[in-house]
Amino acid sequence: PGEGLYPSRTASEHDCVVVITREVPSQTTADFVRDSVMLHQAKPELYERRVCFLLLQLCNGLEHLKEHGIIHRDLCLENLLLVPCKPPMSYGKAKDDKHLPRLIISNFLKAKQKTVTGDSKLKKSQARLAPEIVSASQYKKFDEFQTGILIYELLHQPNPFEEKVHLREQEYSPEDLPALPSLSIYSRGLQQLAHLLLEADPIKRVRITEAKRMLQCLLWGPRKDLMEQPLSHEEALCPVLQNWVDMKRALLMMKFAERAVDTERSIELEDWLCCQYLASAEPASLLHTLKLLQLL
Repeated sequence: PGEGLYPSRTASEHDCVVVITREVPSQTTADFVRDSVMLHQAKPELYERRVCFLLLQLCNGLEHLKEHGIIHRDLCLENLLLVPCKPPMSYGKAKDDKHLPRLIISNFLKAKQKTVTGDSKLKKSQARLAPEIVSASQYKKFDEFQTGILIYELLHQPNPFEEKVHLREQEYSPEDLPALPSLSIYSRGLQQLAHLLLEADPIKRVRITEAKRMLQCLLWGPRKDLMEQPLSHEEALCPVLQNWVDMKRALLMMKFAERAVDTERSIELEDWLCCQYLASAEPASLLHTLKLLQLL
């Protein structure tokens, strides 16, 4: 369109983003964090477990985007929307805040998508571009890095790179990053995950899929005490982990069966996320995840 069609905007004006969703969001994650300061202080384990669930949903969404070659590039609390997810048969007996909200990723203004070369003219023009431009490799783990910053902000801590400006200007190690307060059984794992996502070297940075598995392990296990058995080598742990997976799957199926006949409670989002984890869990990936969490 010609320049005369739209009036020039002043510096004080901001972009207005219109988001169309199937469900109506009740708040942004920024609202949730701001409203939960007292909850985090009073019930840190409950709050940090909720944070793990929100991060898990974020990782699920980012994993889906990556399968389609999309990098979001603007992950911040304001761009993550929360939808109330109250079970249909709760009859109002439970408070709304007890139910896990559904997280929606919004605002794709800065998103990049890996180019699909189908057109012959496009192929010819791309033959003159550097590989990192064609593959958008400079953005490959951009979302991972921003997810690491979100961990700090969700836990009511400032962005480390705003707090410590020198981190942006020089090479840093995970030890240079601010420590997260140890308030619950989830704090140490979230700290380790943040460190791995904020690695200065993108090659060393964990992938979103690995971050997802770390969060699943934090939420549902296996716990450290299972790994403290007197076993001489990793191969001996594989049968133990397989037995653990089989037991957890059986217990979850029993829970689903009970919910199916319960007129007052239905299967919730948390149950489906757990089901997703156990459906794909296998000893080799669990061993790798436990190493990332420094539980082995």
